[in-house]
Amino acid sequence: MGFWSGIKKGFDFIFYIRPKKWFGWDSFKSTTLKTYDSIKNIYTIPTPSRIESFNQAVMRHQLTENQIDKIKNRFYCFSIFFMAWAVAIMMYAFEGFWHQQLMKGVVSLSLCCFLLAQAFRYHFWYFQICQKKLGCTFTDWLMFIKS
Repeated sequence: MGFWSGIKKGFDFIFYIRPKKWFGWDSFKSTTLKTYDSIKNIYTIPTPSRIESFNQAVMRHQLTENQIDKIKNRFYCFSIFFMAWAVAIMMYAFEGFWHQQLMKGVVSLSLCCFLLAQAFRYHFWYFQICQKKLGCTFTDWLMFIKS
């Protein structure tokens, strides 16, 4: 075996190794792209499929005033339910932090944030039904809360 054939074998070995395969580059790249798309979808406001007024929506769904009142009360009860659970879990989170149980506190706070988001969601829908107007803004909701 000569000098040049040894060098050739060395180069063949280097090119055979393929560090991209070791690292799992294809999997890493696809996971990164999926994560980027997920984050982009979180911060992108979807365009509504149809723009209609409250009365048009009521006509399309064929709702009566009695049904609208039941839906409005159901949304309000859901918002109170989620708010009560959020307060209870927030107290549990503070108890976890008080006893230096960090993981318990962090998980409880994240669950509390989820429950508060659900409470806001249902109360916002309740607010839109009370106003008999679709497409209200967060500022409108805040003014409704303050009054």
